Amino acid sequence: MFRIPWKHAGKQDFRKDEDAAIFKAWAEFKGKLTDGGQDNPAAWKTRLRCALNKSPEFKEVMDRAQLDISEPYKVYRLVPISEQGVVMPEKKSREKASRRSKRRRSDSDSDDASDDKQIKREEATSQLVSFSGCGAYAESFHVFLLAREDNDSSVSISTAQDSFNVAVYYLGQEVLKRQIQGTDVRITYLPSSLIPPTPAVLKGRFPRIPLPEPPSTLPAGPELQALFTLLPFMEKGVVLTSTPQGVYGKRFCQGRVFWTGPHTTMPDLHKMERNTEPVLLFNKEIFKQQLDHFRSNGGEPPQCGFTLCFGEELSNSEDPSKKLIIVQITLPWEEQQVQNAQSIFESITILQSLASQSPLGEITLNLVTVPSPTNESIGCGTF
Repeated sequence: MFRIPWKHAGKQDFRKDEDAAIFKAWAEFKGKLTDGGQDNPAAWKTRLRCALNKSPEFKEVMDRAQLDISEPYKVYRLVPISEQGVVMPEKKSREKASRRSKRRRSDSDSDDASDDKQIKREEATSQLVSFSGCGAYAESFHVFLLAREDNDSSVSISTAQDSFNVAVYYLGQEVLKRQIQGTDVRITYLPSSLIPPTPAVLKGRFPRIPLPEPPSTLPAGPELQALFTLLPFMEKGVVLTSTPQGVYGKRFCQGRVFWTGPHTTMPDLHKMERNTEPVLLFNKEIFKQQLDHFRSNGGEPPQCGFTLCFGEELSNSEDPSKKLIIVQITLPWEEQQVQNAQSIFESITILQSLASQSPLGEITLNLVTVPSPTNESIGCGTF
């Protein structure tokens, strides 16, 4: 559980920089920081409240709230995946929100109500909603949730199938390689003074891969100087999230980020923009179709990853080894599927070749017993 300051914006002792800090961070992330050119802390609060109420990963703990004290706050808890359930149909959701609003009318801000309708309409149009704090809150709050258009009760996700192999290259030289288990990873730059002394943070729910300082093995010159200049602009980095639909990327850093992948349909440059919805970098459905075709027909195996380029443009025809910062992402689960398909296809090809050499055009498979070193019998095929 965690608490959020919930002071009324109209109170005399209201401190915008402190009491509205998390609300401001969320509004900034959503690109709704100003209203008619003016700051609006009440609207900021409403936006975050709506996002928390819509998310299945957070639940308000009403009996823990303290709204009548000098420093009021609300309390929310992180909901375990096993307890995250039904996504209610739109009508039921509106009815529930209406009942909840009536129950809380006495302890909610009157200045919240005016923005509710517009905010809910904006949030409902999202195909993929990304909730991530900014600045100091970036490591504390992170959730990607799918806004489903149908009324399926839940999305079953096998986290055992979700992992990332991440390789970082500076000027074509590999400087870091790491595998992350889980559905989320943030690739970011941290000054050496801010890097945690232990890798414990990498074992948490939201792993982070810090871009390393350029090694001494890189040749000196203007390109190396450009690399040192670029790295600080990669602070806050890029977040990758694996969902049943595919792998999405979200840019938070100031530095530009371009990407290439096997499922792009346009030959143009692909740039990640800030303050937009996450970008689908790898489409699992297309991969499955390509894999099925490969199993049946052979040919070129489907690709199992994508490439990010920090600070420079990158197209499919360019050589990544010439770029300052390249991050290669491969997906181990998909790679294993391709390897299995290759083994099966090669076995079938061998059998077909043997069959074509047989006078009868067929093969007979006999199983014989071969003693193992432990005196147990195992089956071994012979032709």
